Amino acid sequence: MKFSFLIPSKNRLELLKFTIDSILRQGYGDFEIIISDNASEQDYSAFVNQIGDKRIVHRRVSTPISVTENWNRALAMASGDYILMLGDDDALAPWFLARVSKLINTTQQPDIIYFAAYHYCYPNVMPGLPEGYLADVRNSVFFKYRESPFSLPVEQVQRVATAACDFRYMFGFNSQHFLFRKGFLNDIKAIGGIFQSPYPDTFAAVVSFLKSKSVMVMPEPMVIIGISPKSFGYYYFNYLQDEGYEFLDNAKVSTEVLDSLKSVVLPGDRNNTNWLVAVEEARRVLAPDLVLNVNFNRYRILQIIAFLRSIYLEDVRQRGEIKELTSMLAQSERLIFGALRAVIEVADRFGGRIFVIGIFELVRRLLKQFWPARVTMIDIGKHSNIGDAFNWLARKSTKDVRGEL
Repeated sequence: MKFSFLIPSKNRLELLKFTIDSILRQGYGDFEIIISDNASEQDYSAFVNQIGDKRIVHRRVSTPISVTENWNRALAMASGDYILMLGDDDALAPWFLARVSKLINTTQQPDIIYFAAYHYCYPNVMPGLPEGYLADVRNSVFFKYRESPFSLPVEQVQRVATAACDFRYMFGFNSQHFLFRKGFLNDIKAIGGIFQSPYPDTFAAVVSFLKSKSVMVMPEPMVIIGISPKSFGYYYFNYLQDEGYEFLDNAKVSTEVLDSLKSVVLPGDRNNTNWLVAVEEARRVLAPDLVLNVNFNRYRILQIIAFLRSIYLEDVRQRGEIKELTSMLAQSERLIFGALRAVIEVADRFGGRIFVIGIFELVRRLLKQFWPARVTMIDIGKHSNIGDAFNWLARKSTKDVRGEL
């Protein structure tokens, strides 16, 4: 059983080194590492040659391409039986290959193996958490009350996937959660491939779940998702959305779909808009075999809320922009916007910021956009990078095994 680890990368060699190290230190040897270098200025070739491991394949393009194009480029080079897409600031858990290969060998080779993940946040990245952290994040509805691997019923697979078209995040969309069987991905080539849209992982999550015949779930963390100073997560959590989307360089992806949605799109959270494009793209490529309904009305309500947040909580928009937004709203939406704004203004005037936060928290709970994740913070002592998190987990794993003996 051969595994392909795909790592698209651009000018983040100092982070990539930890990703590569986490793979090379697995106790299983049949794998390949494919680095799809997006016209980096750093010398990736020297780094790869220094390691001298033939399982590492490095290919560079001379002209920058979009993130989605680079993902597909990496995928085209894969020869493994199972394929995992990683960010160049991510890492495998120390036990990934041992436990995943054992599961595959004792099952009928599922189309998808879906697993939980740790999140590692580098220091000075997340507002309010300057020291960074390692956390066990169970952000999918089907992780609840489960600890051992299990087969996910087809009905539930389809239910959580279609919920994404209603802008409900019932399971993690990040590509690091998905280990794909190569034969399954080959079947999806008929609809243009698994990675499409400005959010290729969101598109892939929805399409793969709806097309799969078998999904195995491993509720324990198998990967470490990195949130680094050079990641989209850094820009997103620090309210630097324009910089974040420039970093993704996906503005020219799915332009036809985005143009068709001009009458739907509203300013607010660009994450919601790229989510919209991803699920609309999925709807189009899956039709007529599968019929999906993308909830435009709910998207617009979410954008109205996000627009108000950007003014009253995040301070990234000015009140002078309200006129432009209201000119884009239907009469019923203007009433909703006006009512919410009035409530927020009163809360701000008489209770201050803490009351405004309370209003937005109440709205968040009512809208139920995100399944409430179970987050367990882990004290790993002093740390400065994801390699420290990997080493801590490796030591802990060894101690646990010795304790069992």
